[in-house]
Parts: sequence; C-alpha cells; structure tokens
Amino acid sequence: MISRYYLLCLFLTLFLFTNAQIKLLPDSVMATTDTASLFHIKPRKFASAAFVFGTNMGVWAFDRLVLDADFSRINIKTISNNVKTGFVWDEDMFTTNLFAHPYHGGLYFNSARSNGLSFWGSAPYVAGGSLMWEYCMENESPSINDFFATSVGGLCLGEITYRISDLLIDERTVGFERFCREFLSTVISPINGFNRLFSGRMKKTAVSRNNSIIRPVTLFYATIGHRIMADNLKKKQDVVNTVSYDLGLYYGNSFDNDNDHPYDAFTLKMSGNFFNNQPIIHRFSALGQLYSRNISKKESKNHFVWGVFQHFNFYQSNAEIDHQMIYPYKISEAAAVGPGLMFRHDFSSKIRLYNTNFVSLILLGGSQTDHYSTEKRDYNMGSGFSTKTNWDLEFGNKGRLFLAVEDYRIYSWIGSKIPNSSAYVPNSQGDIGNANLMVSRVGFQVKVKKHFLISNEMSYIYRKSYYKYYEQKTVKHIVQENKISIGYVF
Repeated sequence: MISRYYLLCLFLTLFLFTNAQIKLLPDSVMATTDTASLFHIKPRKFASAAFVFGTNMGVWAFDRLVLDADFSRINIKTISNNVKTGFVWDEDMFTTNLFAHPYHGGLYFNSARSNGLSFWGSAPYVAGGSLMWEYCMENESPSINDFFATSVGGLCLGEITYRISDLLIDERTVGFERFCREFLSTVISPINGFNRLFSGRMKKTAVSRNNSIIRPVTLFYATIGHRIMADNLKKKQDVVNTVSYDLGLYYGNSFDNDNDHPYDAFTLKMSGNFFNNQPIIHRFSALGQLYSRNISKKESKNHFVWGVFQHFNFYQSNAEIDHQMIYPYKISEAAAVGPGLMFRHDFSSKIRLYNTNFVSLILLGGSQTDHYSTEKRDYNMGSGFSTKTNWDLEFGNKGRLFLAVEDYRIYSWIGSKIPNSSAYVPNSQGDIGNANLMVSRVGFQVKVKKHFLISNEMSYIYRKSYYKYYEQKTVKHIVQENKISIGYVF
C-alpha cells in the first residue's frame, strides 16, 4: 500500500515544482494541442500482449522472490486446480480487493493504450491479464470479485492515469523541467513511462509537445488543511483531528460538442490523511464520460447533456471507541456504469449554475459490516445501484459554492443463513442483507490572488445496514466531518 511519506513527498514535490515556476501544465489551462502536432502511435497488439504478460510476471516475481508470499508458490498442479475449482469470492482486505485490483487492471490497460490501441481496443487486454493472474499466478482459487474489479475498474483508472500522464509530456523541454515531467508522468502511469523509456522518446526533443491526445481544458488543485470528524455509534462518540489533503482534477468540458471518445471529459477527486489513525486514502472518486450527446438549443442560456458514465468510488474511515478500533463506513463501487443528465445555466459570461444527476448499476461493490469478520475481511461484497446529484454555482475563476448528495445501495446474497453464527463461511459475499450509505457535502472554494485557494467542506455520512439473519437486523451509524484547507490551483 502507498505509504504516508510517499504521498506527502509527492504532494510537497508538486508544490515545490510550482514555486520554482516550472510549468507542468500549459501557460493557460485553456490551451489545446494542434492535431498536426500529435504523436500517433501505430497500434501494436503483440507488444501490448507482451507488456501484459511482463506485468504479471514482474508482479509475481516480486511476490515470490521479495515477499516470499505463500500464494505465489505456483506450478502446473496449482493451475490445474484453479481451472477445476472455478471462481469464488475471496477473503482479501477491502483496500486490496476494491482499490489495488482496479489499479492493477489499469496497468494492463496501459500496456495496450500506450502501444497505440484505443480505449475499447485496450479492454480485452485487461480481461485477459486478469484471467491469467487469477488462474495461473496464484495457488488460490480464482476470484470473481477480483476479475470484475480488475477488468471494469481497471478501464477507469487506466484511462485516467494514461491521460494525466500524457498531459505532462512536453518533448520541447530539457534539463530539470524535462526530468520532472517524465518522472511524474512515469509515477502516474508506470507502463506508459517504461514504454517511453524503451522507445527512446523519454530523451527525445522536438519542436512540438508530441502528446498522444489533444489537450483539453484542464484544472488541477491540491489543498491541505485541518479535518475534524465526530463519529457516533452506540451512544458514544469519537472525535478525531487530523491533517487532511485533497486533490482534484477537472479534465475536459462535459458540454463540449467534440467529446467523441470515452473519457474526453472526466473528474477525479482524492482525499486522505497524513497522521492519526485515519487511512492515507479515505476517498477516491472518478467519473468519466463513456458516451455523451449535447441536446441544447442554439443561442440558449440553458445547456443539456445526456450520456453514459463510468463511476468509481472508494470510501473508508476509522474510529476508536473504548480503545477498540472500529470502521464507521466503508463503501465501494469498483465496477459501475449508468446514465446521467447534466445541466448548465449561464446567468452571465462568468456566473454559471451546474446541476448533474446520475444513476449507476453497481456490478461489484463493497460495504461496511458489523458482523462478518475473518482474518482479512471485515466488509461485505455484492451488487446494487447508486444515485448522485450535484449543484455548483461558479463565479468565474473567483470561487464556487457546491452541494452534493450521493446514495449507495449494496446487496449481498451469498453468506451464512445461521443467525448470529460466527463460523467461517467459505466463498461468501459476507452477511446476507444490504447496506445504504448516504454522503452529503456542502462547501465553498475561494480563489485568492492568481493561484491560491481557500476551501471549506462540511460532510454528513449516514450508514444504515440491514442483516437478514441477525437479531439486531438494523444498525445505523452517523459521521459528521468538517475540513478547512488552503491550496494551490495549478
């Protein structure tokens, strides 16, 4: 898992690079790339497959030779047993199953994407890499939840990391700025970085940027500040004060008529903590357009866009009551897709009101449980749906007010039917029942001078879990949070 110090160093590195006036993004966030200056990579299917194979072999070698992990002891017999057993629900940790596996899928995706294949053309390589790993690279039964998380979630994280990596590339630059760009680009998308290294493009200089994708309207911000959480459970309370960070990226314009490809517009938000007992990543949210159509009337102040969107959301939080560590909420939609409607009203050229509404089908999700517990698992898996609505009132580049409400429903069907049984249930989604997590947040961001940002966000998180075979069928949990931060708009 990413260490707190790694993330802190990356955060400070971005800040220092900016203060050193190294322009990691274009002079204007509105800048675009001339189509003629794009670097077109000829699709290389064999190289893509070789990179997927190499990725799996590299990860397996690390697990076997460095970590000496038991699951990495494989041979022909273990592969044969995996084929005979077929898919099961596994017992890995929440972060491993619902964040690390989608990231791993992103590596497969970029093995193809960085070799010239399209978004949809790269998808089979993700599924193929996942099947190879599940059946051949472990001596444990192949996991159905890993396959969905890797194959579907990997498309989302893979395309986002590829586009951000490409955003940093500028082959006109030399020296320290060139090193910074290539370094950060490789950290964000290792496979794309290795591809550039092997092809010689990492050291090549040119008269144009040589990006692979037309550069869209892009806005990135990073903040750091104070976060306070009040956790209420069983009439007791845990109050936590910690240092919190937020990273946000707005890529592309959802109302642009030229959004012809998946993820021509997407948003990415990541939050976490540096100290205390809180997780280093407590929120990771991504929303990408797979298909969209502008249905606005010409010369109108009202603009409408409908489309199909991919969702990836990951939430987790910690608390300590009576010297016992508990987990107020965990929620994930690692593999989710659904329709959405976006609206914008232009009061003037600078003041605009945005409203977005989404419904997603969750093929694979995770939710906090109060009962099911093994050595690694303390959460339920399942499927369900989510709804989201957002309101934003923007005042040009000076600031914004926002209100967001998200509602997640995760249903688990495979588990123990014995009331109050603590016995281990193999091949289980967890407790039979369902979980509802509602996340509401309201706040503002104000831009000070040219790049500095002040923000405040209040959140209300409500969890309601229903257990079919327990005496206490319903458990409710409330967490209230407030964050005040200062930051920088890149």
